[in-house]
Amino acid sequence: MVGTILLIILFILCMLLLLPVRAKASYGDGKWSVAVYYAFIRLFHKESKEKPQPDLPKKPEDLPEGEAPPVPETDAAQTAEKPKPKPQPVSAPSEQETETPEPEAEADDFSEPLDPEQLADTVETPDIKPEKKRRKRKAKKEESAAEVADPDDLPDLDAEPEPEKKPRGIRGFIERLKPHSVSDVLGLAEDGFAALTPALRFLTKHIHFRHIRLYLAIGTDDPANTATLYGKICAAAYNLLGAMQCWFDVEADEFRILADFYNDKITFRGAVEVRISPMAAIILVLILGCKFLWRTVCRFRREDKEAKLREKESSPLPQA
Repeated sequence: MVGTILLIILFILCMLLLLPVRAKASYGDGKWSVAVYYAFIRLFHKESKEKPQPDLPKKPEDLPEGEAPPVPETDAAQTAEKPKPKPQPVSAPSEQETETPEPEAEADDFSEPLDPEQLADTVETPDIKPEKKRRKRKAKKEESAAEVADPDDLPDLDAEPEPEKKPRGIRGFIERLKPHSVSDVLGLAEDGFAALTPALRFLTKHIHFRHIRLYLAIGTDDPANTATLYGKICAAAYNLLGAMQCWFDVEADEFRILADFYNDKITFRGAVEVRISPMAAIILVLILGCKFLWRTVCRFRREDKEAKLREKESSPLPQA
């Protein structure tokens, strides 16, 4: 019973992983949209916002000579709402305003004698505690420097330095992966590029381009320039389509490029849909990671062998 349930769960997971993820993109008439679907569920959607149309004034109607055009309602309402400012009468200055204020008598600062106790309270006494702590620290440092170290504690200069113990296993491999020099960075980059080739070869077989639609009408002021530009764009576009069909699975529904000799602008509309399954993406990551690790391990072994040979060559010969 448990085995059948597990098999059913595995079957459902495989079916879900085999369902493709579809990314759709389209552009036309200055508007674009991008959407991502998994099966029939929309995961992401974004499109361009419509540009607001500018408020243009209405065209004046044909009026007989001598008559002015009617005032728009908005301007008439604004002029009606705004009241005209009333003129304010100019009044003569009053006697209170003409009178200048008399300066107040300045208080004598030394009218009352100050008590010595108040002066002592106002003066802040410096904090002596941190200075004492600093002096104690300095004295301890001087005492520790004056003490003579024991001869047993001193390191033996004649003794050979012990070799550093390198960590082994996964930790050692991870620490060795960290680049410590330019040569390490170049080695990791070489391993990464070597691992890309089988991954890209697998990707080209499992990525699909569907419902490709392209409509391009080329027009300029000069018919000769239109014909020249039309030839260049056709050569580039059809060569690109042929190269994509050699490397990827491509299906085009519409692919039209026209020369428009009656207009002086270029009209473009296009759409494309890309499909890839989650299972293919997982296998792609596994191929990339396994190939990179294999190349790195082989490089580490080769470097270790070269280091051992150098040690043997540099070691002195045994005396007879």
